[in-house]
Amino acid sequence: MTTRRMSGVGTLNYTLYSDSARTTVFGNTVGTNTVAARGTGSAQPLTAYGRIPDGQYPAAGRYTGHPHR
Repeated sequence: MTTRRMSGVGTLNYTLYSDSARTTVFGNTVGTNTVAARGTGSAQPLTAYGRIPDGQYPAAGRYTGHPHR
């Protein structure tokens, strides 16, 4: 599992998935858990689904993602 972290008024771990059932984790291994695409120079929409594991009780506020920590 590729755990990512957001920080702000506290820290919050989360995982991103490429499917709504949250069974395929987005990761960093090309051809295994990444999405293939060809750049066009324009913004392209990409839907991602997230899950925050139970047992975290972060304070309300603004958080910023840090995917490689």
